[in-house]
Amino acid sequence: MNVGRVLRALLRMNVVEELQYRANFVASLLGTVFWIAMALLTLALFFRHTVQLGGWDYWEVVVLLGVFNALTGVIEAVLRPGIGELADEVRSGKLDLVLTRPVDAQLYVSFRRLDLWRLADVAFGLMLAGYALVRVGRLPSLLDLLAFVVTMGSAVAVVYAIWVALMSLAFWLVAVENLSVLFDAVYEAARYPVSAYPGALRFVFVYLVPVAWTTTIPASALTGRLGVATALGAAGVGALALGLTRLLWRAALRRYTSAGG
Repeated sequence: MNVGRVLRALLRMNVVEELQYRANFVASLLGTVFWIAMALLTLALFFRHTVQLGGWDYWEVVVLLGVFNALTGVIEAVLRPGIGELADEVRSGKLDLVLTRPVDAQLYVSFRRLDLWRLADVAFGLMLAGYALVRVGRLPSLLDLLAFVVTMGSAVAVVYAIWVALMSLAFWLVAVENLSVLFDAVYEAARYPVSAYPGALRFVFVYLVPVAWTTTIPASALTGRLGVATALGAAGVGALALGLTRLLWRAALRRYTSAGG
């Protein structure tokens, strides 16, 4: 199986499908602009009563907010449309149709359906982060940008691993649709620097539910707060997350009994 060929075929199929519903693009843009405006308003309310949030000033937190919005775009464009349907397919037995295809099942489930218009969230998030960096008065060096690319890739890997892990619980628990709601609630914590949380929550967000690796670390790379060791650590966390996800997927498939029992 040629992975690149499969991904190109899935992308082409989704592009053709999405171009039939171009009004979704306008709706997506308006939704993104509204969400960013509300998030900035919330930050402005916070900073009326303080000059820093967890050691980050206003525009530094806006950089983090941009990273958060970009990663949210990845979740809504790639993960939720495809992996989000896994629990229902396991319960109904429709996963049989996926497993009979001559492609890797995890690859197909992950990228079979894309909401391409939500990639606008990624662009808006990166533009917001860039504007905030201008207001901070800091131009990231090439090393900073490289660290950002590495840590952002790690963030995508971690979020992907969490989504696959949650949806794979359907192989054991059957009804797990509400776990995506739980993920959304926990992931909201990534909108703010992990240093803004008390010690116990900080431990949870770094080691148990690693949302700190998804936004705080990439934003730290852009704002010059990130050391080389932490960047390498983030890369290791992302690689470990992907490896564990693959093992979990294989274990989950061994639990699947198909529609025929």
